[in-house]
Amino acid sequence: MSQKVHIIRIKVRGAIPYLGVRDGEPVYSRDPDTVMAWLCDGWRTRYNQLRSTRCKYGPDRTLIPIGGTVSDLTVKQAREQCSWLAAIPSLILESPTKLEAVEWYASVKRRKTQRRQHRPVGRMPKFKSRKRDPLRFVCWHNNGRNALYRKVNRTHGIVSITGQNPRAYRPDGARWTIEIHVRVSQPIRDYTSVNVNWTARTLTFINAPQPLAVQATGSMVGVDRGCKHQLALSDGTFIDLPKTKLDKIDREIRRRQRAQARKMKTAGCKNLRDYKQHGASKRYEREQSEIRRLHRKARNIVMDHTHKATTRLVREHDVIVLEALKVANMTRKAKPKPDPKHKGVYLPNGQATKRKLNHSMNHANLGLVREQLAYKSKLAGRILIEVNPAYTSQTCSRCGYCAKNNRESQAVFSCKQCAMRMNADTNAAINILNRDGQHLTGMDDARLAPSTSDTQTPTRGMGAVLASEPQS
Repeated sequence: MSQKVHIIRIKVRGAIPYLGVRDGEPVYSRDPDTVMAWLCDGWRTRYNQLRSTRCKYGPDRTLIPIGGTVSDLTVKQAREQCSWLAAIPSLILESPTKLEAVEWYASVKRRKTQRRQHRPVGRMPKFKSRKRDPLRFVCWHNNGRNALYRKVNRTHGIVSITGQNPRAYRPDGARWTIEIHVRVSQPIRDYTSVNVNWTARTLTFINAPQPLAVQATGSMVGVDRGCKHQLALSDGTFIDLPKTKLDKIDREIRRRQRAQARKMKTAGCKNLRDYKQHGASKRYEREQSEIRRLHRKARNIVMDHTHKATTRLVREHDVIVLEALKVANMTRKAKPKPDPKHKGVYLPNGQATKRKLNHSMNHANLGLVREQLAYKSKLAGRILIEVNPAYTSQTCSRCGYCAKNNRESQAVFSCKQCAMRMNADTNAAINILNRDGQHLTGMDDARLAPSTSDTQTPTRGMGAVLASEPQS
């Protein structure tokens, strides 16, 4: 849905940008780092001003502001009262108005959905932090009024952001231009805004996703999601995550976490909260920064692999059938088992084993696969179906015999009735495909649809089908 490029360098042309008043004196600068940090700080200031008008329920159920003070200023008033906002382009200062509202009301809607499903609702969005959040700003394109992109050569381009100094602060002219040189790997499509992350040195063009160029193949595939194999297909193939890379990153994360624990123990603190209140060491913070980088690297690897796998499925198959898995329920902690004979004592509940399984499932990111297949199938005009996952791993795909002992191990399925042996994940994928429903092939839009039949649809057992709402 967007195109991200890397920032190579920054050039400031024209007049010297006016950055505000410091100690009673106007401040000007051509330094690229200073100018970019100024734009990011100004955008964050305006964003937090808008966020300060939001309210929460107090102890007596009355609405109170989420912050200490409310800054309900217009853009013009903000420029007059905050000198460092005076010269920031209007299309940068206006972008937080929409973005803040979208983030806030999306969170409100999400919390309602989570509460209705009896799941943790999570927190409402907070203010943007100068220390914790990355330096970033958003500039509207607005049909070419600002944030103009021009191609330099096959792999490079320039995004120009223009602005002007206030009338009283123009020692060498009024207008200035910030040229952001970027490295590109593909043609830039029409975009509505640019999102600059100065901390990561990236720039993102926000544009509409392109429809996938696909042709009708007449192929249908069942997909079984799991931990051992991220995706097992009904044709017998497997799509696996690069586990060697991920395991190496995971070992490095654990090593650095052990180093952090030693530092906390050396300081004589009982827990992390006491250690941070006492004052974490610089080495501890460096370890934490490296751990964040490693987690980000692992997420990027999984995201890249999943995008490629789901795009391949959408290109090669007209109908894709998935299990309707409730991933959030599958990764919950095991319930505690109180000891009836001893008050305050708990019996073993298998949480240690469950923790390892949860770790593997979170690595596989099963929910991400479904989300990507949903929107990609809609773009390509494919059909996505979700069926009831009950007994797909215990049912023989050849004779239909269902028994728990058909599953000899994680990898081996052996039917006790017809003696058919095959990979257990492949057998499950075939069962998923067999539940797809034969009346859906005439649908011309991707949707999450139930299988239908001439008789009453069973809700339990081998042929059970889970009805789903059409995708909007």
